[in-house]
Amino acid sequence: MKRLSLILIVLTLTTVIAPAADRTVAGVVTKVDPSAIDVRLDNNETAFFTVNESTLYHKWILAKPWAQDPRADANDVKVGTRVRIDVARDNPNSAKTVWIVVGRVGFPG
Repeated sequence: MKRLSLILIVLTLTTVIAPAADRTVAGVVTKVDPSAIDVRLDNNETAFFTVNESTLYHKWILAKPWAQDPRADANDVKVGTRVRIDVARDNPNSAKTVWIVVGRVGFPG
């Protein structure tokens, strides 16, 4: 009976949590224009993401100074910059949030 209860709890949590997980990709920017970003993923494939006025931009600060401003905008995305992109649920080719990695060794920013 305890095992059955545990299985039901795990299945319920999986059903509730799984849809909340968004698709996220990480890589290095290879091309930027006002409406799109091309990213070379860690597996060396290239992905294309559209951006628009609702796309959010943030800095993902990985090194000192920790108190630097985490705000960013589209102008902070440059070729060669490492990014993590949260993809929109309704459109897998649309960037919901672009996190610009700051302070990672070997990458500008």
